[in-house]
Amino acid sequence: MNAARPAPAVADPPLVSVVTATYNWSSVLRYAIDSVRGQSYPRWEMVVVGDACTDDSEEVVRSFGDPRVRWHNREVNSGSQSMPNNDGIALARGEFVAYLGHDDLWSPDHIQRLVATTRRSGADVAFSLCEIIGPPGTGLRGLAGTTPRGGYAGGHLPPSSVLHRRSMSEEIGGWRDYRETEAGPDVEFMERALARGMSLACSWALTAFKLPAVMRPGVYRQRPCGEQRELARRISAERGFRLREPVRIAMSWARHPRGALASHSPTVPAGAGKGALIREGRRIRGLE
Repeated sequence: MNAARPAPAVADPPLVSVVTATYNWSSVLRYAIDSVRGQSYPRWEMVVVGDACTDDSEEVVRSFGDPRVRWHNREVNSGSQSMPNNDGIALARGEFVAYLGHDDLWSPDHIQRLVATTRRSGADVAFSLCEIIGPPGTGLRGLAGTTPRGGYAGGHLPPSSVLHRRSMSEEIGGWRDYRETEAGPDVEFMERALARGMSLACSWALTAFKLPAVMRPGVYRQRPCGEQRELARRISAERGFRLREPVRIAMSWARHPRGALASHSPTVPAGAGKGALIREGRRIRGLE
């Protein structure tokens, strides 16, 4: 897979720094890296931050032989994406920061469309439409990012669909440790940006594809990569792929009751306290 696309010489400084937090799941990390390397927009770098990884993730990163893809491993495991994301932002050189989950994928025009959205709108944050793909065999699909008038009114935006000005994290503060928030750190980060008056704009293009690990019990014990492999193949080789995906989403909505996708996500009782939601997600995924 990585041998098929040679690494170009680094000429221009990156405009977009892609930050990928990872922990001991190198088989999917390969597909995330390949997804970034396949972007049509040329001025990017990728900072892969291990949350104290002990597997072969570093070797996987270096196997691409691409100077645009850098590796950093934290000394102490933090238990969520927040601290790795902050490390990635600190190491970033681009004007913009984009996030890609190690088990998620992009279409080749993802960065290009988000950069165009920021240029057109002047927004501090741009986000794409993002397909949420349910567990294998369920046929469940969802769509995130369909907000009124292309803005943002709070709630969940998958980080893999988001690009923001790097300066924003300096203005509002970085990602908060999951033990300091009742909501997920990704929700808290974006709602804090909204509260501080940051502007957000949607690209209205389906370019991000999320396979939530919290919907796949025990996934960190099994560490499969078949879903990512097949999705990467479809994105690359299947003509009309993105025209078919909205049909899949619509069919899922028609066949399944409202809230069926959400029923596969972790929940905690009201008043469970800070960090409870992430701890429950870690338990489901096989990390605790």
